[in-house]
Amino acid sequence: MKEMADLEALWGAACPSDSCIICGRAGLEGMRVCGQLICNACEREIVQTDVEDDDYQHYVEQMKLIWLSALAL
Repeated sequence: MKEMADLEALWGAACPSDSCIICGRAGLEGMRVCGQLICNACEREIVQTDVEDDDYQHYVEQMKLIWLSALAL
């Protein structure tokens, strides 16, 4: 049952919204990828983050949610 709850939480996070898929802040401008918003600040951070940086894995995990939302289309 825990796996189902985890899947439902991921699915809910992957639904298109007006909040940034990375930082969760609402009402920001940015780009949309498969209906998901990535705010300008997070876009800059993603581009400037080195693959060896601790934040890199966080960005990768959040970007996976974009593909989940694309599968729902």
